[in-house]
Amino acid sequence: MKLSALAGLVLDNINRNRKNLLMSSLGIIVGISALVFFIGLSEGVKEVVLGRIFLIDQVEVVPRKIDLGLIQVDSLFGISSQDQLNDEKNKIFAQIQGVEGAYPKMKFTFPTFAYGGKQFLGKDIKSELIADGLEPALVEKELPKAGVFRDFDAPQSCQNDGDCVAGRYCDAGQCEKLNCVTKNENTEPLANHTVTTCPTVSYCAADTQKCEYPIPVIISEQLLELYNGGLAVALGGGKSLPQIKKEMITGFQFNVELGRSAIARSKADSMSRKVQVVGFSDKAISLGVTLPIGYVKRFNEKFSGIEASKKYHSIILKVQDQTRFPEIIKEVKDMGLELADKTSNAEQAAKILGSVKAIFALVSFVIVGLAAINISQMFFMLIYQRKREIGLLRALGASAWDIRKIILGEATVIGFFGGIMGCLFGVLSGALTDQIVAYLPKFPYKPESFFIYPSWLWIMAIGSAILFCLIGAFFPANTAANQEPSEALTQ
Repeated sequence: MKLSALAGLVLDNINRNRKNLLMSSLGIIVGISALVFFIGLSEGVKEVVLGRIFLIDQVEVVPRKIDLGLIQVDSLFGISSQDQLNDEKNKIFAQIQGVEGAYPKMKFTFPTFAYGGKQFLGKDIKSELIADGLEPALVEKELPKAGVFRDFDAPQSCQNDGDCVAGRYCDAGQCEKLNCVTKNENTEPLANHTVTTCPTVSYCAADTQKCEYPIPVIISEQLLELYNGGLAVALGGGKSLPQIKKEMITGFQFNVELGRSAIARSKADSMSRKVQVVGFSDKAISLGVTLPIGYVKRFNEKFSGIEASKKYHSIILKVQDQTRFPEIIKEVKDMGLELADKTSNAEQAAKILGSVKAIFALVSFVIVGLAAINISQMFFMLIYQRKREIGLLRALGASAWDIRKIILGEATVIGFFGGIMGCLFGVLSGALTDQIVAYLPKFPYKPESFFIYPSWLWIMAIGSAILFCLIGAFFPANTAANQEPSEALTQ
């Protein structure tokens, strides 16, 4: 039978029995819409959980802690449980198969507090500051501008003053800081390379009497979400402080006091510095600010000693090959090291989300499977009603396989349009859910939409609808094809 004749018969039969076929396809539509809804919800939640809260493209390694029962500590009586993370370990990690690069992180080991924010909050906020440092290369692709997150106090070669940042001049091929004075009561001219006002964003530091460039810092989006989702009300004393967007805070400067806080003070003299927010990154510390690691090494050496400037608190392994994620974790643990809580939580979250997604998909396929049974019963009924018609087709020369193709063709059309309608209703259900959730109060990590529909979902949804309809029509098609023409025409 030619394809055009087959298509004409299929469409004609569907048109004559459209009411029965529509009722039978409702189960397919409901099942596929549930599948699209649940998979879209799972992907959306996974994007938030594994893309913003936990990260699955990196492994953060920390030294093994000593378990004291109720608490775990890094060392006991000055003895560490394992070798500390250092440059040697960092080189070993970089050579692990599947690792794109190894990037050390180092925390402040001295007290610090920050103050500022009046232009945003209406008043200055003072608080203890938690900070760490990492290699700028790890986050350079995430920031809006290149070169904004780097160690500006590191030695920099130059050919002229234009090669140096604000507050620097070129001297003997190296950028040097301008000298500055806050008061110039003398009438004598200022010494060479000395200013009373530091240029542009640079400022005159009281401890060095030199023009210092603001220390660049990056912030985690989690911190911004936490503020907008709850801290804005807590800090406002019952009244919500203004919401802050990323665009508003990028470029924001505030002051830090290094070596001193409300509860502790280091032996070395404290010093004040300005810092500037240059962007956001999921690699930044969750609660605090992250600096280029060069600053942290120098500050730790000044306030805590040279040993503190050599010991890393963790090392981030950038995973290039996601399929080697379990093997990388095993190699790390075999070295006697542990995973940071964020990495361990990401591993567990990925397993939980995978299980939930599988359960949602199973429920949807059960609904579609029940619909396939209903479609099978419907086709048996239609074959009984069209027994003489099928017998006549066989008598006119149609083969048993032609009869199968007609029945299965009808099932394919039902599955195709049922799949499309299911996808449409699934997306509409997701949009309606987003509209309802939009009226809920803002909470941390609340996305614009809870649903993400990957491109493969449409192929899987429509393909599943067609497949289950073909399964449902398979036995009725065989029954119709095996009918004897003479027997069918005499009934």
